[in-house]
Amino acid sequence: MNGGPAVLIVRGFAVPEGRNKWACCYEIRLASACDGPLVHRGELHGRAFCSEDAAVIAAREAGEREARRRIAAGLATSFLSVPPGTCSSDGRSMKTPLRDDRSAPAPGERTRRGK
Repeated sequence: MNGGPAVLIVRGFAVPEGRNKWACCYEIRLASACDGPLVHRGELHGRAFCSEDAAVIAAREAGEREARRRIAAGLATSFLSVPPGTCSSDGRSMKTPLRDDRSAPAPGERTRRGK
């Protein structure tokens, strides 16, 4: 995959299924110094290609599409997990999150029970 530091490695391979038919298989792994852990394995069956090389290219492209979908889904999930108001700016430092009315009292602030 192109576009920045490699996070995922996509490997495509083909398995013959009959006359010019191939199972296009791919693996998506986390990038690391050695073989990274498997994230996803997928297959496309019954595809007609003139050669094994063409089937491998198709498998790798399918794996890259799946990897992009998984990255997009992960980013969407991480954005949705940010509490409302945390990223809004009212001129204060961006490093300090805004207090939510339901959050714990600030240090030194008294609660209703006087503790």
